[in-house]
Amino acid sequence: MKYYIVSFDRRLDGRYRQFHDEFVRNAAILRWSHYIKSSYVIGTTMNARELSEHFRVTAEKYQISTRHLIFGVDLGDPAGLMPIGAWDWIRKQTGE
Repeated sequence: MKYYIVSFDRRLDGRYRQFHDEFVRNAAILRWSHYIKSSYVIGTTMNARELSEHFRVTAEKYQISTRHLIFGVDLGDPAGLMPIGAWDWIRKQTGE
């Protein structure tokens, strides 16, 4: 499994609840975190291109912007200002 950051162009309009439910329901998405409204941390067996295609298809279905950026991430070297639940999730993924 590899972890990715999925960052996308979230707008005020859109069917994000339905998008979210379907996006994370994919069987290849094994773990996910969504503490920032316009980003996900995804643990998956997909590669970046497959995850990008899944995002695009799901976004089109719910008529939200398909603009997004996906890149691999090392959860062992985090930094930022997040709620404690986000840090707990990261620690759990890294076994700390």
